[in-house]
Amino acid sequence: MENDKKHFNYFNDEILTIKAVKKEIKDLKKSVYFFILMTTVILSCFFIFIIIFYRYNSIFKNDSFQNLNNYKCSFTAEKLYNRTQPLEFENEFFFFIELLECNIPFSLIRFGDGENSIMKGKKLKAGVDKWYWSSENKTFQKSLIESSSICLNNNSFIGIPCKNWIQISKSILSFSNCSSSKYMTYATVFINKNYKMFQDWILKFINSSNRWKIILVANSNINKSLAWADKFFPVPDHLIENWDIYGKELISKLSIEAKNNNLIFFISAGPAANIIVPILSKINNKNTYIDFGSSIEFITKGFSTRPYSWDNKYSKQSCETFTIHNKILTYS
Repeated sequence: MENDKKHFNYFNDEILTIKAVKKEIKDLKKSVYFFILMTTVILSCFFIFIIIFYRYNSIFKNDSFQNLNNYKCSFTAEKLYNRTQPLEFENEFFFFIELLECNIPFSLIRFGDGENSIMKGKKLKAGVDKWYWSSENKTFQKSLIESSSICLNNNSFIGIPCKNWIQISKSILSFSNCSSSKYMTYATVFINKNYKMFQDWILKFINSSNRWKIILVANSNINKSLAWADKFFPVPDHLIENWDIYGKELISKLSIEAKNNNLIFFISAGPAANIIVPILSKINNKNTYIDFGSSIEFITKGFSTRPYSWDNKYSKQSCETFTIHNKILTYS
């Protein structure tokens, strides 16, 4: 009897031992599974970190908006497609900046009191820029009037003055065939209140690595160390009054250049820019042609001659939004 009891206890101990081993194996499996799971999670996090780190560096190694991400540029293209009128003054500035950084082709010319006077046939002499126009120069006047309808072309904008010059704007529109505000903007979109932001942006943009090549068309009196301009076409001081001579020659040279794709034409040529841009955009609408005017003086001449570049009332001015419906101009 005693022996049977011993045998029973022995087998019982064996059973308990087997159960203990099984439990240990089960616990070990759990540990292994947990280790594998945690290793997988850690490695996944590591690879995600590497991907994010790589993308972060690839984004910020250059200043081109196009490389920030495709979504933003798609959104900009959608804003262009769905556009019905100018955005608020500051947002309108960023809209054009985004188009430039995303390499979305467009054209922009700007009209003011000087252009309006020429279209109306009034003799005009510009003070700072030292050009003049007289009624004998009919070719320039006719071409300028024709250019005021550039907004009939896709992605081609015309800037008009702010509300305090509403009569000038209405006069400009009377020469134009534009009947809506889809491709209308502010003539001062790069200056006045937006000028400081424009200065900061353009210095980064011209030195960015992934922008399109820049073709500079500006006054011949410039800073000769403009390495950021891939090509430079000088504008003579008396281009406007000698348009039949100088204008034909300049446009002929620019037309040859415009046949190439993926170019940005920086144009600062007074009222002549409004004639040059539409001609070039008809030759090739896969480039960007933009009348920057005096806003780029500080990087072409090394200084600015305009009052909006100083801290005064002009540097704080903005424009009210507006709409045009059936050629009727309404400011908010």
